[in-house]
Amino acid sequence: MPHRLPLVASLLLCVTLSHPAAARAGEPAYPVTVAGGHARDYFAAYNAGEAAMREFWTTHGSPAALAERPVEPRLGVWREIHAGHGALTPLRVTGSGDDFVEVLARDEHGGAVSIRFACEPGPAHGLVALRFLDGGDAGSTPPTPPIPPPAETGPPPTDAEIVARLGSMADSLAGAGAFSGAITLDRDGHTLFARAYGMASRAPQRPNTIETRFNLGSINKIFTHVAIEQLAQQGGLKLDDTLDRFLPDYPRANASRITLRMLLDHRAGVPDVLENPALWKDPSQVRTLADWYALVRDMPLRFDPGTRQEYSNGGFVLLGAVIAKVSGEDYYDYIRRHVYRPAGMTRSEHLARNELLDERASGYTSGEDMPPPGGDAALAPTTALDPAHALGRGSPAGGGYSTVGDLVRFGHALRGRNLLDDAHTRDMIHDPASLGIASGSPGVNGLLIIAGPYTLAVLANLDPPAAERFAPTVGRMVRRAAGVPPPVAPGVRPGGPGPGPPH
Repeated sequence: MPHRLPLVASLLLCVTLSHPAAARAGEPAYPVTVAGGHARDYFAAYNAGEAAMREFWTTHGSPAALAERPVEPRLGVWREIHAGHGALTPLRVTGSGDDFVEVLARDEHGGAVSIRFACEPGPAHGLVALRFLDGGDAGSTPPTPPIPPPAETGPPPTDAEIVARLGSMADSLAGAGAFSGAITLDRDGHTLFARAYGMASRAPQRPNTIETRFNLGSINKIFTHVAIEQLAQQGGLKLDDTLDRFLPDYPRANASRITLRMLLDHRAGVPDVLENPALWKDPSQVRTLADWYALVRDMPLRFDPGTRQEYSNGGFVLLGAVIAKVSGEDYYDYIRRHVYRPAGMTRSEHLARNELLDERASGYTSGEDMPPPGGDAALAPTTALDPAHALGRGSPAGGGYSTVGDLVRFGHALRGRNLLDDAHTRDMIHDPASLGIASGSPGVNGLLIIAGPYTLAVLANLDPPAAERFAPTVGRMVRRAAGVPPPVAPGVRPGGPGPGPPH
């Protein structure tokens, strides 16, 4: 899944804003942070024109980010977005932290777009990228229908109200070309809603069905996390064990400082394996865990272990190698036997590049064509198919295939303690009644919400936020109906940039 920025798995967090800035007339109350200042100045520059946008990036951009991607290519993206959306009016801040802020805005067509301003983690917090979570390549996609938020007060919604909202929203988005995929909503083992939309393959035409297998992206990380907790439960490892205990060929100076817990929490400093140029020389040949491990093993650390947090697919490749070492089984076999099988997930698998093509969805991206990280422009995707299809096989960090029904079964197994005992389930997700995870990369988007007795699974074969759009709407209704707070699930993605094409 080549992308200039790391492949991400979005954790659905509820962030409380603090210390809002005094808003100018008609402006939202931006937080008094560097990120908040970036957002405030961006909208003024965006609507003022190209010269203002050039000055904005020159002033606000992180030097390291601008060295990797200069101002001129960023202006090209601005032209495409401006051509599709016209002027943007910021409405409200929807999320904030030291190194990011997210703002909901209205475009000239009455549609809504959510923009996440991602900053570098250092004290300067220079702007690294903008990610449009509701749009993508606005010049080639129809305006997204505005989706009003659900009521926050009054009695909890009924199942009938949730289903009606889910159906009308899915129909509207699919009709606008903004959703293609499958959706299932379950309560206590009873299916409340199950419907598929769009095409699994456009040529030849093959529609999506409830049984279509979709690329999960980084949702697979939770299965790797389950496996680590299983081995801890059995006494084969401890989360505070260092990596040198399991992987003697990993550079010892690093392995002796990296714990499994750091890897799970993205605090180990292990770089993103997708940024290794060697991967993209012939990605179709990366088919085994050994192939993936060889790519990440000798990559230098990005920072001292434990000193900060940065999303890393490479860290989860190392966890996969630990699973294989401790269990004595091939990683893919282990997940099949000890996660998928006890959960009843019969249509989930890390499919190789050319396996079961008639049963799975092709991913379609409308985003900007970009070469792989560190790669050559000749390797950039040139068709509507997503770059994930170039990989020989997914890794412990992501890229397996599943169905919405199998994700619901996983939810039942987790809730029913069929995979882990209570202590290790809570160690992984704290509150088994409240879990929300998502994944996103070009042509791949997934959402899984567990809230009390409800399980909502949405898989899409379009760019983010095709599936994630349902989180703040139907997902919020489901959580209100269940009487549970928004979910927090460390180890999948505890913050950081969200998905979408970088600007």
